[in-house]
Amino acid sequence: MYSMKPILEQDVIDLLNNGRFEGDLDGYVLSDGADLFGWSLFRVDSDVTVMLDVLAPDFKFLDGLIRASVALGESRGTTAFSLNMDISDFAKYKQVFFENEGDIIPNDKLFTPCHGE
Repeated sequence: MYSMKPILEQDVIDLLNNGRFEGDLDGYVLSDGADLFGWSLFRVDSDVTVMLDVLAPDFKFLDGLIRASVALGESRGTTAFSLNMDISDFAKYKQVFFENEGDIIPNDKLFTPCHGE
């Protein structure tokens, strides 16, 4: 069984970040209890969750890591999120789900279910 948990140890965030991004960072890890399968790094900037980097074994886990990260940001008062387009997985995700959106995407676009008309 897979689980996604917020990273609570600063040294783990520092290890994943490897000095690439500045500011207070947060993250999630994806594991099966024994092995690490994926992770996300993000920062809360004012009212935007800035998705900085991700490692996901496939698209469904990428979606889950993004949603978990944005939800944590929203619990801290963000109303929108952005994706680091230098990361190919984020660029693909935006192309599939948010092609017509700008750089800053409202959270409700991610969390509002689609309804067929």
